[in-house]
Amino acid sequence: MLTDRLKSAIPLIVLICLAFFLPFPYGHGLFVIMALAMLWLACHEMFELLNPPKKPIIKAIAILYGTITIATISIPHFINKAPIIGIPDSLVLALAVLAVFTISLRVEPTKANVNGSLAAIGAIVTIPWTLAFIPRLVFLTTEGDTRPLVFYMILVTKIADAGAYIVGTWTAKRPGGNHKLFPVISPVISPKKSWEGFIGGTIASTATALICYLIFPSTVSFAGTKIFTWVEALGFGILASVIGLIGDLAESSIKRSAKAKDSGALPGIGGILDTLDSLLFVAPLFYAFVQYKLN
Repeated sequence: MLTDRLKSAIPLIVLICLAFFLPFPYGHGLFVIMALAMLWLACHEMFELLNPPKKPIIKAIAILYGTITIATISIPHFINKAPIIGIPDSLVLALAVLAVFTISLRVEPTKANVNGSLAAIGAIVTIPWTLAFIPRLVFLTTEGDTRPLVFYMILVTKIADAGAYIVGTWTAKRPGGNHKLFPVISPVISPKKSWEGFIGGTIASTATALICYLIFPSTVSFAGTKIFTWVEALGFGILASVIGLIGDLAESSIKRSAKAKDSGALPGIGGILDTLDSLLFVAPLFYAFVQYKLN
């Protein structure tokens, strides 16, 4: 299992490193390509799991909304101008939701169809809207490079995932096994989650957050100045593990409702959604914190 995970994860990690460390415009261009590809795949996987009425059209709306959002955020950075005027994200999101509701009027108003349409709107908020905060942070300003901060967010969050998986797997094989997280969570949603794994992931993410702060200060800095204190770095390490777990469980509940083990078919890691789930709620909160610190 670990070998399969590495086979899929290593090429993705290499591309992410290139996107975050190549100079402008090459790194930023690669980032946009990767962001669009992941958006399209994540939307595809989500709507295949939900299977709402008028799925192809609603899926296209979600992808279009996400694409317009990423384009609005990134294009001005490449042409060195202010953000595109007249296309605020709130307007595009409102139009996407309106379009879904309009399409839902064309199907029989059964409970299943209404719930499916509402789930589709929730998916638009959960995938394109939340994930768009990552490019928002990358293209936050032309006065400095914010990519190290984004790399820091992703690294700390995914290290929590890796630490939880490694510790949880190891402790499950010990005599007597480990202590499952349920009844805090439903055993049906994620039966392998354990307190040992959660604690291991939290220790790993907190250690990573502090190591980056102490040894790689550029990852918690903007324009050469640290915008994190060591206490804030410690707090983010803990929160990344907790909030990342909630994102993981939210995505797992959707998969279980669809009776699917994975969101996709990537060897070892499932699908793109299985890779991004822990970032769904971390990204907007991290973006809000960075904006607060820079203002």
